[in-house]
Amino acid sequence: MVIIRKAVVEDKKAIIELHRHVARVSQGIARTEPEITEQYVDNLFCTIESQGLMLVAMDVTNQIVAGIHASKYGLLIFDHVLTGLTIAVHPDYQGKGVGKMLFRSFLEEVQQTFPEVGRIELESRASNQKSIGLYHSLGFVQEGRMKNKTRNVDGSFENSLLMAWTKPGFGYSS
Repeated sequence: MVIIRKAVVEDKKAIIELHRHVARVSQGIARTEPEITEQYVDNLFCTIESQGLMLVAMDVTNQIVAGIHASKYGLLIFDHVLTGLTIAVHPDYQGKGVGKMLFRSFLEEVQQTFPEVGRIELESRASNQKSIGLYHSLGFVQEGRMKNKTRNVDGSFENSLLMAWTKPGFGYSS
């Protein structure tokens, strides 16, 4: 059982710890543990305040066990897009539906808070089949592949998949 709510500045320390913990896991998140600093999370909150959304999931002991965020580019021509989506789920809670529940709440909140947003973008390592399966189950589609974009901790490179979710009924011309 988890409770999902919007993140608040008072969550900063817990969000740092969550992201650092997930960063220790291979393919956990794109940032490495040393990159997850107070400044990084401060910048997230600044961006979210003006043009994005961050939700957290809390367990029965009120510990933050997952978080998700994305924001707008800040350019008028892309005002209909949220990008840079990042989801972090504590390893003890992975595979238990927490990420999917958090993601669904995020998509619902985006539609209520940002009616102009018709597209949400993310990138995933091509080898991260578990996450890719989750994204597909939520309606994300693969739109591209960037060769050797991601450098892994061991120094090897792998492809990054570009994926997007489009709001039902949202139309665009190609």
